[in-house]
Amino acid sequence: MPVHISRVSTSSNTKRWQVFPRHALIPSAVMTLALVSSSLTWAAPKTPASTSQTTPSTPVTIQNSDLDAPLFYQLLIAEIQVNAGEAGTAYQLYLDAARRHQSGQLYQRAVEIALRARAGEQALTAAKAWRQALPQSREASEFTAQILMALGRANELAPPLRTLIQLTPVTQQPQVIAGLPRSLNRLSDRQAAAAVIDEATQPWRQAPLELAEAWAASGEGWLQAKNPQRAQAAVQRALALNPSLPTAGLLAIDLSDQWPEAEQLVKSQLTKPDASDVVRLAYARKLTLAQRYDEAAQQLDLLIAKHPEQHGNRMLLAAIRLEMRQPDQAEAVLKPILENVPKADGKTNDRRSALPAGEFEQASLLMAQVAELRKRPQEALEWLDRADPKHEKIGIQSQRARLLSSQGKLKEARQALRALPESEPRDAVLKYQAEAQLLRDLRQWPEAYRVLSEATDRFPEDTDLLYDQAMLADRLHKLDDMERLLRKVIELAPDHANAFNALGYSFADRGIRLDEARTLITQALKLRPGDPFITDSLGWLEYRQGNKDEALKLLKEAFQARPDAEIAAHLGEVLWLTGKEDDARKVWRTGIQQEPENDALKSTLQRLRVHL
Repeated sequence: MPVHISRVSTSSNTKRWQVFPRHALIPSAVMTLALVSSSLTWAAPKTPASTSQTTPSTPVTIQNSDLDAPLFYQLLIAEIQVNAGEAGTAYQLYLDAARRHQSGQLYQRAVEIALRARAGEQALTAAKAWRQALPQSREASEFTAQILMALGRANELAPPLRTLIQLTPVTQQPQVIAGLPRSLNRLSDRQAAAAVIDEATQPWRQAPLELAEAWAASGEGWLQAKNPQRAQAAVQRALALNPSLPTAGLLAIDLSDQWPEAEQLVKSQLTKPDASDVVRLAYARKLTLAQRYDEAAQQLDLLIAKHPEQHGNRMLLAAIRLEMRQPDQAEAVLKPILENVPKADGKTNDRRSALPAGEFEQASLLMAQVAELRKRPQEALEWLDRADPKHEKIGIQSQRARLLSSQGKLKEARQALRALPESEPRDAVLKYQAEAQLLRDLRQWPEAYRVLSEATDRFPEDTDLLYDQAMLADRLHKLDDMERLLRKVIELAPDHANAFNALGYSFADRGIRLDEARTLITQALKLRPGDPFITDSLGWLEYRQGNKDEALKLLKEAFQARPDAEIAAHLGEVLWLTGKEDDARKVWRTGIQQEPENDALKSTLQRLRVHL
């Protein structure tokens, strides 16, 4: 029987396809063909259970397979072409066969061949043809949506995503909708991504299909698109439909910096019996970042009471207790992690063997801080030795060096840091940073600057080292060096928000080049919207330019987000000079509680001759 390939076109320009290396042709092709053809309709004649005796038999109805001879040979040749590196020809063969037989399996194989060849447009053509031929195929919509996302074609995404949701079982639709914002993360245009989510989920954001998850997905999309007003409206509707929805609670936490009422929504959700542990933990972390340690500790106490076996919550609470300078409470939280536990034979064993290494190490580091707060440096060193018995982990040995220096053993501490092994270049950078920080803690600014100069000579394009050196240059009033170093950081890393902010703040603080200062600080805020330290810089610039009302607004916003001592110094000064002396004192006292030895705050109080 002659081989006949019907309606096959191989005239496409194969230069558009990436060529794959040749492998063994026939065996691989036959195996792939077997997998594809096994999905096609097949009905074999039934074999009698026994042929030992002759019995009258009913006629067997034979249903011919869809895999007829022409199709079989067409697919065989296509697979041979794939293995020969002729992806374009194979794609055309499969797409032709899929169109003639209306087969989802053949369409999928055509898409896969195109994707393997990195031919995105051809993959999209096959996926669209598949979706048009088989509109009830969920896989067709899924492949189409994924390819459109990879190609960045946001304007075409909503219809296949909506079909994908419609073809999903009703009970699973909320889960699919909730995952849309993460699925669209690859789109660089966040506004377009949010619009796609809204268009795709439109039927599920109105009666009779209205779902809280659809509103939460919309809110997440608009939050990522930096449109807090639309995000806020979506979160409110989601919580009205389902007050316990965790994703809505998490969104409210993210919005709380820009929308003060959001925090009350979170608190209300956490009072419910079915309150989400994930939301409670996220809220505790948010409170911690805002230095609202008492409230964060209350939330973590509730989590630990519910899940005493979850060590991560215990260690976070212990860290908070240490920030609050409560070593006894921190030790009480850590005790269940580190205490000896009974073995099966009734004896005891060091808990280290029963804990993951990372948990034991972290708990030991926290216990070292407990000992340090109690003024027991030797005990602290012992805990550090337990965390890193081989003395090879830079982070832990940095703490050990700091303890040694506090005992007057600075030379030994520096030698220990320099002797640490370097398994990769980054280790050397970390060692330089640790040594410089050690010297900064002791206020040995010139020597710290010398160490960082040595570091940047060795690693001239490491932006972290350059930035650290620039900050020390500022401390030593080497302002030309500071500017040179920060400009080099910006040149090497145009997204380095801290470098833009530091240079802009330096100009604003000195009252020079204020227009350039605004450009630099504005760029920093564009790179990191809402950052309280950058907002503080902009507020200080407004003050330097005489815009006291705008300065107060920005500085209050920064201080509310992060009650830092340096922000307190700036806000307090503007309040003081605008006649709000009681408010200024209140802010300064908060700053002193956070960091009693902050240089900027101390300098402000001395300059204004204020005694608290």
